[in-house]
Amino acid sequence: MRMMRNTLMMLCTLWLLLGCGADKGERLRQLEMLEQMNRADSVMKNDSLAEDLVAYFNKNGTPNERMRAFYMLGRTYFDLGELPRALETYLQAADCADTTVTDCDYKTLSRIHAQSAKIYNLQIQPRSQLDELRMAEKCFYKANDTLMAIEYYAQQADAYHLLQNYDSVIIIREHASKMYMKANKPERSALVLGSAITSLLRKNDIEKAKQFVDVYEKNSGIIDQDGNVVSGRKIYYYIKGEYYLAAGKIDSAELMFRRQIKEATTLNHLIAGNKGLQEVYEQKRDPDSIAKYAKLGYELNDSAYSLSEMENIQKLKASYNYNHNKNLAEQKKLEAKILLLILFFVIVIVIVVGFLFIKRYLTYKKEALDYRLRNADISLHLREMAQQNPAQIPSFADWHNLRNLVENEIPSFYLILNSNREQPLSDFEYDVCLALRVQLSPAEIAKLKSCTPAYITKVRKKLLLQIFDREDTADVFDREIIKIRKNNIRKIHLLNIVKSFNRHLFGRE
Repeated sequence: MRMMRNTLMMLCTLWLLLGCGADKGERLRQLEMLEQMNRADSVMKNDSLAEDLVAYFNKNGTPNERMRAFYMLGRTYFDLGELPRALETYLQAADCADTTVTDCDYKTLSRIHAQSAKIYNLQIQPRSQLDELRMAEKCFYKANDTLMAIEYYAQQADAYHLLQNYDSVIIIREHASKMYMKANKPERSALVLGSAITSLLRKNDIEKAKQFVDVYEKNSGIIDQDGNVVSGRKIYYYIKGEYYLAAGKIDSAELMFRRQIKEATTLNHLIAGNKGLQEVYEQKRDPDSIAKYAKLGYELNDSAYSLSEMENIQKLKASYNYNHNKNLAEQKKLEAKILLLILFFVIVIVIVVGFLFIKRYLTYKKEALDYRLRNADISLHLREMAQQNPAQIPSFADWHNLRNLVENEIPSFYLILNSNREQPLSDFEYDVCLALRVQLSPAEIAKLKSCTPAYITKVRKKLLLQIFDREDTADVFDREIIKIRKNNIRKIHLLNIVKSFNRHLFGRE
């Protein structure tokens, strides 16, 4: 049998290894192979395979598939001895279940709660164990598995025993026995009564304890044809001895306790047998024997305590390792978040600083261009000519030099001014625009052109409408001219496109 299990485990592992990167159909087959290993009670220790399936189905699976994957991962952690990690994974598996739908996999969900209860039992947490056993019972009923539902109802008595609530132990075991009998399972009906016998003795209900003993021995199958307790149930010698002791049958009790010691297969069997003999000799009032078995009991309990401490240390170590690794993972996540936040702020700062730098740079370029135009030799020369009394009239060469200055600094200046006109600007109009661009005042331009300021104002307003399609004061035209720089041609083209669209579509400018 063991060889078959090992062979199955190797075949399943090989299948899973060959299935890396498979599609969903293949992943489902991998999951089913893991479940077969679990049903065959094979030891599952390759957590990377189960983790890979969890990662896949967590993104691509249905609630039932995610639950099944987490369950197999929890079973793997359990076989690896990582109980805290297994328990947390079982809880994650239970959270995956969608109990609002009709196809919820209650069969798997019930096993998840059952396994969680097992871990709580190992960690001696009876209240949590009781909660999980109740959930397991409920889910087994919903999965239409009545026998397993009764089983996990009966196991609730074990949690109540740890809580020293013996009345509940008796009630649950007796009721479970009746339910098994109703389900036509007389052997199981008798078996569940066994652990209730000592609870009845604690309540000093000898009569009912006798009824349970009789049913237990007659129908449970724990007594073979030679009258011996079958292997795996040897602790019944101690239970029967306790019953005899409570019933006043001291010699019969002594016989049971000695058989318990003789046929003991665990340290707990020896402790129980010696404890029983100590009780026997306390009733016989034999001080030497009392001392003897008390000393033996002390030594055995000391050994059991040492063994228990070793197990607790292993559990504590496993818990510490798990919590330590979990804390490290959470710390790394936190560090990653902090790093991401710092990176975000750095990017924001770089963007803001870059924006401010570009804005400042563009402002500097604008100011530098205006400064060069305003303080160029020809600009200063024309300004000086206008300020003389009487004002001097510029030569053709002076106006040509002004044109060269502006068009060298702003190559698109002339194109921008004429892009919205059917007829190009006259020399007079263009000279006015050039003079305004180097920031000569309208009064200075009027003197240089030998005309009145009112005429220059009229020209500026007309050009504002023709070039910029605006009706406003002449000062607005001056500001628009000052704004003309190397990249303004795109703005003019866009305006022309909009105007052309309006003209063709709506028949208006």
